[in-house]
Amino acid sequence: MTSRIESAVEDDIGGDEQRVQSVDTRWCALTFKHVLLPVWIGAYRFQDKVFQVTVNARTGEVQGERPYSTVKIALTVLVALAIVLALVWFNQQGRL
Repeated sequence: MTSRIESAVEDDIGGDEQRVQSVDTRWCALTFKHVLLPVWIGAYRFQDKVFQVTVNARTGEVQGERPYSTVKIALTVLVALAIVLALVWFNQQGRL
């Protein structure tokens, strides 16, 4: 920021050559502006329900809702339970 201020001072003076001995710059009440970054926003419909998704194009972070399939979740739990029961049964039979 200092170089921009010095450049602005020289531009205000004008002419071909400037002899600026010193520039005394003080900052007070500093604020910031929001930076607008690219964000991709999308929505899709799945089983008559709308799901919204946003993707931060700078970091790749994805946020939003996703549909859950109760059938797939139930099948996964049943398969995991069957594997655990099979391991316990084989362990009791002395086959492991």
